Amino acid sequence: MGETIDLKEERETVAKWLDLKSVSLTKGNSDFVYLKILKEGLYRNSVTSFIKHSSLTTKQVSKLIHVSERTLKRYAPDKTIAINSSERLIELTRLFHKGINVFNEKEKFIVWLDRPNKALANSKPLDLIETSIGVDLVMDELRRIEHGVYS
Repeated sequence: MGETIDLKEERETVAKWLDLKSVSLTKGNSDFVYLKILKEGLYRNSVTSFIKHSSLTTKQVSKLIHVSERTLKRYAPDKTIAINSSERLIELTRLFHKGINVFNEKEKFIVWLDRPNKALANSKPLDLIETSIGVDLVMDELRRIEHGVYS
């Protein structure tokens, strides 16, 4: 039951952080919900909202979603962004949701993201999350921390 509650909270975080107003996130398998969002497309305002909630800079986010900062700034608020960048935003929001829950506050998670981590080959988690594989590595480390298993 705790897993179901966490997935519901995660979907609510995704909706809030990506400024999704018209999408029903309360029912169904999370992956299918996210797939539906991707097919409908995310907009420039979702990027702006993520930047605001994550406390990352525009430069950092543009690097993480693989869109140049200049291109990102030129997008109109109602312009849909590429599906791969949209997928990255959802992935990053889910990661931030997990990290904030593990560390109990965003500021501690942000500090952790920017520090070299022995369990991640002395890499900064923020440097790893440019790719899906890196997000998986960081998510695995967060789960280990959550369960008290330190590498």
